[in-house]
Amino acid sequence: MKSVIFLGSSNTFGVGLHTFRPEYLTESGIKELKFPYYELGEDKEFIRENRWTNQVSKFLKREEINISAAGGSPAASLYNLNNTDLSDIDYIFFEFSGIYNYHDRFFHGDDYPNTPHEIEAFLTNGKNDRPELRKRIMDWIENYNPKEFIDGILELLNKKIKELPDKKIIILFWHDAVHGGREKLDFNSEKYSWLKEYMVKFPTKTDKDNYIVHNFILENKLRVCDEHPLSKLMNQDIHAGIQGNKIVAEIVINYINEKETTNSWR
Repeated sequence: MKSVIFLGSSNTFGVGLHTFRPEYLTESGIKELKFPYYELGEDKEFIRENRWTNQVSKFLKREEINISAAGGSPAASLYNLNNTDLSDIDYIFFEFSGIYNYHDRFFHGDDYPNTPHEIEAFLTNGKNDRPELRKRIMDWIENYNPKEFIDGILELLNKKIKELPDKKIIILFWHDAVHGGREKLDFNSEKYSWLKEYMVKFPTKTDKDNYIVHNFILENKLRVCDEHPLSKLMNQDIHAGIQGNKIVAEIVINYINEKETTNSWR
């Protein structure tokens, strides 16, 4: 059986969906939840069943491979894509969350701190251990240019896509750069227009060519905090809710159908 791979962050993982389990639909149950979430086994199964990736996988009749995590970044996804055997995979989904989310291609493996929290913990542990690594991290922080960084990731992603002519690539931009306090990417510019060949549109009332999933989710009140009956007792969770995931899946499936019908994947 062929597979479909989904690479991304919390939106691909399905963060927040478990809050719709019957156990959390009571005041006492919802108060057990803390943010950021720590999902248990049954929570994760509920998430897997209800996230948009599962619905798309069922439509494609493919086994779902979901490599995602809360706080994940396009750089992490690119790293995972480059280190995954794609021989039995014919569809590749690549989610951009905050576009500039941290994950450096030079820091990987169990011996390195990989997330901002891990880096902070390492630098402030009071041990002054591993001085060479500390200097390397500080040099990285001082010289970090987010625009340059994301441009480098996009350049490498474009190169990788060209190396996979037999794969069907779908890119979702969940949040624009404003979500991370950065400059927007102009998808109509010569530099970034190549992305539109792989991107799914999520039309809004003010922009029929909107590519930002969250703009659609927000306008149609499809966030967890919009859908959950006890949202006033919760953290304001802006991830897509149960209905939000269903509609995202429907839009993606319509996109796939159009691509298949017109034979226009590349």
